[in-house]
Amino acid sequence: MARSWHIANGHLATGEKDGGHVVSLLRLEEARARPLSHVQREVLAQLEHAAIPFLERTPTGAAGLVVTSSGRRRFGFILTASELALIDDGNTCAPALGRAVECRAPVDGPAGALCALLRELLGDHPARLSRMREELELVEQQVLEGHQRPDRRAMMAGTRQMLGLDTFYQGMSDLASELAEDDSGLVAPADRVRLRSLSRLLGRLSARLESLQDYGLQVQSLYQESIDVRQNQVMQWLTVVTTIVMPLTLVTGWYGMNFPHMALLDAPWGYAAVAVACVVITAAEIAFFSRRGWLSFGGRYRNDGRRRDGQTD
Repeated sequence: MARSWHIANGHLATGEKDGGHVVSLLRLEEARARPLSHVQREVLAQLEHAAIPFLERTPTGAAGLVVTSSGRRRFGFILTASELALIDDGNTCAPALGRAVECRAPVDGPAGALCALLRELLGDHPARLSRMREELELVEQQVLEGHQRPDRRAMMAGTRQMLGLDTFYQGMSDLASELAEDDSGLVAPADRVRLRSLSRLLGRLSARLESLQDYGLQVQSLYQESIDVRQNQVMQWLTVVTTIVMPLTLVTGWYGMNFPHMALLDAPWGYAAVAVACVVITAAEIAFFSRRGWLSFGGRYRNDGRRRDGQTD
């Protein structure tokens, strides 16, 4: 694995070169062994616990941390006009810089190398956001059809992922904007243009993520609405059954009283008459409820959001 890069002919190349701008990859203990300023040491002290990318200015340049959207991978950097030192104990920076070398990303200085590294970290994010939208559309379809309940754990995992991306984009945008506006000579003019382009890319990704977050809230609201509809259907069934049984309970309870002189007790056709009366009452109630639409229970939702009985929400 390469641990140093240099800038040749406006592009990154692997290895060191005397007199050229150098990008070096250090472990945390190697970085701490260097002569560091107070600000640089404070930044590196936060490497294990940082939650958002940020940058701090130093007398000789800048120092900062980059935390990926998952929050599990992070690396630090110390930027000067002649060197970019990357502090990474994991396997984050080297593969990204390797891809920047292969695609011959334009670089004019150490800040440009940092810009190329950050852009490589964002390489798969447009596709990731597209997959997240497809997953939300699938959940929406499952909710509207009502045939299969969506995975609530997957929905919450998607929400956490979007929150992580939101934090990541905000921190990266602030970092890129801070370097793009530098006028102290730390960033080459061409690299400032590239950093502004990176900042605009982050803005587009952030806007797209915001629309996905709104869409996710709508899908969750739709899912909660479907749960409420099912609960209302259960309560409606219980109400209808109770209403149908109530007059029958009254009749049976009435004739269950121990009085010797009650109508129809001595008639040979009394039992049949009461049974027929109960059947007529039940049929009349069912016909009444059907005419009022109380036995349709709204039907299931079609893909277009309409109910199967033709009624809209």
